[in-house]
Amino acid sequence: MRGLVGDPVRVAYILPDIDSGGTENHVLALAGKIDRSRFAPIVYATAGGGVLEAEFARVGVPVRILHLRLSPGRVGLTRSLRNAAALLFRLPAMLRKDRVSIIHAYLPAPNVIGSVVGLLARVPVRVVSKRGLCAYKAGRPLLSSLENLANRLASCVLVNSDAVRRDVERTETGWSGKIRRIYNGVEPIEPWNRAEREAFRSREGIPAGSPLVVTVSNFFPYKGHDTLVRAAGLLQPAFPEVRLALVGRDAGTLAAVRRQGAEAGLSETLLFPGARSDVADFLRAADLFVHPSREEGFSNAILEAMAAGLPVVAFDVGGNSEAVVDGETGLLVPPDDHGKLADAIASLLRDPDRARAMGEAGRRRAIERFPVTGMIREIEAMYESLISGRSGKCAE
Repeated sequence: MRGLVGDPVRVAYILPDIDSGGTENHVLALAGKIDRSRFAPIVYATAGGGVLEAEFARVGVPVRILHLRLSPGRVGLTRSLRNAAALLFRLPAMLRKDRVSIIHAYLPAPNVIGSVVGLLARVPVRVVSKRGLCAYKAGRPLLSSLENLANRLASCVLVNSDAVRRDVERTETGWSGKIRRIYNGVEPIEPWNRAEREAFRSREGIPAGSPLVVTVSNFFPYKGHDTLVRAAGLLQPAFPEVRLALVGRDAGTLAAVRRQGAEAGLSETLLFPGARSDVADFLRAADLFVHPSREEGFSNAILEAMAAGLPVVAFDVGGNSEAVVDGETGLLVPPDDHGKLADAIASLLRDPDRARAMGEAGRRRAIERFPVTGMIREIEAMYESLISGRSGKCAE
């Protein structure tokens, strides 16, 4: 399974699809920058392709798309079960043909599928990645059982924050001696000069001199866009000129959030740019970053905002406190409290010097504590330890 002597070790990254999102962009950065003299990455998208397919091609990473979606809510239970059976039949042969030695799966369904097909294909190293908290399994005992099975079959259970580690230890089984924490990494985002900022703002219809607050996340229910709209309603009387850009693709709640904003009289305040490939430009043009998510493992969006030199206002959930130093690089507020969220945003809008100092401190912390090169080096070292057999388990 290792391939020819001297060949790079072949690593299969298993995802549902490759639409733009925190996990997908993380895999793009990892697979695109991993040492190709030692590792040969391949991406398997079980459900379908996505907007990042061209980006993977650009960095020379092959993508195998299977078009077998496993979500009963989207394709129905019967078809979901048939697709799962098809994956269990097709994937082992593909892995053997590609001479894969390491499976690295991301997100719940691929974690289960990857562990099982890896065993069937006799892939020696199987890594499952936990990147969010386990609330999604509440009331779903079958899913919990399947993920526990995946843990038992895995060589390593990789988590991206101490908060995720604690949640896995509290709610799952099969992980003993296998958990390893490696934080997400981020590239520095170079700032713009004033002319570049103003040109971008003009193109996006942002009035000159208006403070720009940005949030970046796809429109899932737990991401808290509705709470941010309620906070914007409290801000608007004191800051009528402020603009909030809610960047991200629709994942079920966009229409409801738009309607909520319109009913609150915030049609001019709220901007909905959609899914964008120029997220870094929004961060360069912004004054403040807000992350209203009700649950979070360890947010790539927060790291990117810090890397762009923005102060961060976020709810104190999950791994947010491991990235944001409250009072130093941003402000953390009680979860789902739109009043406290509005107060924190207002305090930084009223004190731009403090906001700039927090942004500068956050940029230093992102570059020094969470560099993407450091993340990749840690993952490479983990792979080599597992594949060489120096460590039968993955724990630090």
